[in-house]
Amino acid sequence: MLRSDMPNADVAVVGTGVIGLATAWEAARRGLRVRLVGPRLGEHRGQASRAAGAMLAPFSEVAASDSPERVALEVGERVAARDLYDSWVPLLREASGRPLTLTPGLWVVATTGGRGDATELDAIADAALTHGHRAERHDPGEVPGLSPARSCVAHGALWLPGEATIDSGELMSALTEVLLAHTGVTWTEAEAVGLHPSAGGDLAISCAGSPRISAPRVVLAVGVGLTDLLAGSPDLELSLPPMLAGKGVSALLRHVPMTLPTAVRTPMRDFACGIHLVPRADGMVYVGATNRLSPSGAVPYPLVMELADLLRESGDELSTKLYEGEIVGTRVGYRPFTLDHLPLVGPTADPRVLIASGTYRNGMLLAPRLAEMIADHLTSDTVAEHPFDPTRTITPSALPETLEQWLPDLVDLFLPPHGTPTAMQGVLADLLHQSLRALACDGSDPRGAVVRRTWQQAPVPEALWSLLVAYLR
Repeated sequence: MLRSDMPNADVAVVGTGVIGLATAWEAARRGLRVRLVGPRLGEHRGQASRAAGAMLAPFSEVAASDSPERVALEVGERVAARDLYDSWVPLLREASGRPLTLTPGLWVVATTGGRGDATELDAIADAALTHGHRAERHDPGEVPGLSPARSCVAHGALWLPGEATIDSGELMSALTEVLLAHTGVTWTEAEAVGLHPSAGGDLAISCAGSPRISAPRVVLAVGVGLTDLLAGSPDLELSLPPMLAGKGVSALLRHVPMTLPTAVRTPMRDFACGIHLVPRADGMVYVGATNRLSPSGAVPYPLVMELADLLRESGDELSTKLYEGEIVGTRVGYRPFTLDHLPLVGPTADPRVLIASGTYRNGMLLAPRLAEMIADHLTSDTVAEHPFDPTRTITPSALPETLEQWLPDLVDLFLPPHGTPTAMQGVLADLLHQSLRALACDGSDPRGAVVRRTWQQAPVPEALWSLLVAYLR
């Protein structure tokens, strides 16, 4: 039963995705009185957590294009988060009474569907070995469930026993049960629409259809909803960078005639995490996922072309058996990410307001780690340094350099490598490069102004597709 009031809450956590729930639980476990604000029931349309495949992947999210410094920074935090899961899940299982299962191990497969997949496997293996974890090379024929189409050959496989998967629906349900039962937590099922100064130095949270809530400190874990929430908070200066949204489309299949004991995926490609098949606790198979820079929540359902591309690529590259399964549901989630693709964690320019967001494709993995970081900020005057300071300076990418590095990935979206002569890819890459660069630099062409405006709004590699759309419109 939900309690309707909690006097003198120590902190309000706004957001009920996995990071918000994990943060509320960690704060309550440390003795803080917590007001949790956000929806509990319903579809949670667009929420990244409930649409996630939930791969706990510190290494297979590494790309060959990542700098050594970047790999060291990100992988170190992801390994720390993965290590937490081994103790976090048993605690959550005991507290909730739910049969929460952590499935260890993950396969990464190199196929002719991805340009340079062999190089990507090398980068993943190097990251794992550097951090003291195993990365085992195997023949693709040894991968359980792998059965690609004849047109798309698998030519390498990597077994990562240190990675894992978890059923995101089960995890969210377990966290929900624990928080509803905790005596130190009050859950207000309303959408927060703004923050405002309040009497006595507290902050007031205005909610749609609900009275305002006051608390001395507020944690924002609202994902891509941050933009709208800040727009409704004109009297606060938080000095936060823009939050972008990557739309991900996934599907759930049942009655797939294959054995899939652990997750199978391709490496990073096409501005996304590759395609992946994840076994669910109920016997279904999760198929994911696309990634397109999109306005937050603009399209709450999958586009036909998104779903068609997802199913075709996953079937051809990983298992044609998927084509015999039944689609029982689709998911759309909007992943929050920043201009430098690193999370925002900790106090903002207003020390009463903390943030835990911007986790992009790693929100499920990082949740217990970020929850500990935020709880440390709430309960201690001395907090260990970490790379996710939300007040850090972020220098936007320059368009010419981004074009140089990422145009081959954009070409792959048009011309899949396994079906296109290399010469044709090179011609298209040169054409796109010269055209976009000329448009971006030519002040006399009105289409160039549209391209430049689009880039200024989102100076990230994922925006290259949007530049083409802006040009054509």
